[in-house]
Amino acid sequence: MMRCREVARLLSAGETSEWPWRRRFAVRLHLMMCGHCSRFARQLDWLGRTARNLARGFEEDEAVAGIETRVLRRLGLG
Repeated sequence: MMRCREVARLLSAGETSEWPWRRRFAVRLHLMMCGHCSRFARQLDWLGRTARNLARGFEEDEAVAGIETRVLRRLGLG
């Protein structure tokens, strides 16, 4: 059985769809048995969804449009 440290490292790296089926099965089995790792997986999922929603909000916000250009110009890098 996989250890928590290895499961956490794999989950943090993401790209679960590219894993071999044996690894996906081993991780799922570990998550069913380990409350700590399953909570960590849910937290990673929440963070990812929140970051995507936040980024989507910034893309749609006209007040933020061009902020990267303005910051770079102000720093003398653009």
